[in-house]
Amino acid sequence: MSTEAKHLAEGLETYFTNPDHGWFQAFVTAVSGLTAEQAAKVPAERFNSVWAVVNHVRYWTDFMRLRMLGQKVDPEALGGNDGWPLPADPPTEAAWQAAVAAAVTSVETAAAAIAKFTAKELNAAPAEGWPIRAQVVQGMLAHNSYHTCEIITIRHMQGLWLEHT
Repeated sequence: MSTEAKHLAEGLETYFTNPDHGWFQAFVTAVSGLTAEQAAKVPAERFNSVWAVVNHVRYWTDFMRLRMLGQKVDPEALGGNDGWPLPADPPTEAAWQAAVAAAVTSVETAAAAIAKFTAKELNAAPAEGWPIRAQVVQGMLAHNSYHTCEIITIRHMQGLWLEHT
C-alpha cells in the first residue's frame, strides 16, 4: 500500500459519501430526500433523470475498478445501455434506495481496492493504452464530481434543491 493510494482512495470515498467534508456538496447530499418519482423525472428534453445519473455513476465506478484490477468487464452485467443503465420502471421507493446504495457501495468498494495499490501499481497502467492508475482515480473523482453537480442542476430545474441552500 502506498500513501498516495490511500490518499486518492480517501478522496474518492470522502467526496462522495461525507456530507460534512467542508467545501462542496457530496453525492449523498445531492441525492438525499428525493422520492423515487422525483428521482425518475426527466426535467427537460435532452436531460437525464437523477436516477439515470446515479445508475451511470455506479456503472462507471464499477467499470473502472474492474479495469484497474485487471479484470474483464462485461458491460451488460453492469447494466449495459452504453453506460447509462435505465431506472426501474415503474419507479419504486425500494428500487430507488437500492440504486443509491449500489452507487455508494460501488465507490466504497473501489476506494478499498485503490487503497491497497502499491506505489508501483498506482503508477502503472492497468492495460495497454490506458493512463496510469493514479490518473484513472483522478478521472473518477472528476467524473463523480461532475455528475454530482449535474444532479444538483436537475434538482434546481425541478425546484427541489433550494431547501439545501
